[in-house]
Amino acid sequence: MLTDREMSFKQGYFRLGISSWTFPWAVGFGSDERPELKLDAPGLLKIAAAEGIHVVQIADNLPLEKLSSREMSLLKGYAQDFNIDIEVGTKGIDVQHLLRMIDIAKFLNSKILRMLPALFGKKAAMDEVEDSIRKVLPLCEAADIILVLENTEAFLAKEYAELAERAGSRYFALCVDLANAIGRLEGPHYVMDKLAPWCGNFHFKDVRVSRGSTLMGFSVEGAVSGTGSIPFEYAISKLKEHNLYPSVIIEQWPPAKDTIEESIENERKMASESIENMKSVLESINQK
Repeated sequence: MLTDREMSFKQGYFRLGISSWTFPWAVGFGSDERPELKLDAPGLLKIAAAEGIHVVQIADNLPLEKLSSREMSLLKGYAQDFNIDIEVGTKGIDVQHLLRMIDIAKFLNSKILRMLPALFGKKAAMDEVEDSIRKVLPLCEAADIILVLENTEAFLAKEYAELAERAGSRYFALCVDLANAIGRLEGPHYVMDKLAPWCGNFHFKDVRVSRGSTLMGFSVEGAVSGTGSIPFEYAISKLKEHNLYPSVIIEQWPPAKDTIEESIENERKMASESIENMKSVLESINQK
């Protein structure tokens, strides 16, 4: 039987991965209360190795561009030792920054560079996003790296799909995250239908939607993968329709607890349960 890593280029096989966004509390991003000892990139690889995961996406909440040359070389060595493929992620549309990230992706043997269309709170216009993408695509092609734009609430699913169609390049794809689309009040089935043809990376960030105690409104909270409201099997079926088999990256929105230590402990427990669930689900899907 082939291992997960040996199957990495086999058509018809989905690989499971984790991300720096699987552990946002431990990384110390977006919180006034930060852990005393933050989770770093080597630590993330060690968690993956312990969980039997061979794909790790290191994204904008753990910025690789801040590593020194020595730290970058050590990280590459850890990935080789642990038999892990790194996927590089970043945010923003600054061309010089993206060119730097392409160099980092190439050094770390990342097949993709996942990007966000804007900094949080600073929405760029779609024509600005497209202009930056077109400027860096030749460098992506030269490095054999696919630039993957994640759908966030910055734009409608229809706008992302139209951008991908205009780009018309096999070195440009979309990172599909159905939970992100909640910010635009777009349903996950609709978004998957729109974006599936251009999917080059799939983020599975499960959530649970519940009505508030007053019955006036809903709350959205992160859930263990496979126990929430995001239609994972429907999403996979749409990808298979298009003969696309991107890596499936577990991300999380773990709820805050009373202390940062409790938040990190709960996050880690959720991650382990999510990995166990998704290993079982993907094993069944990959055998069909």
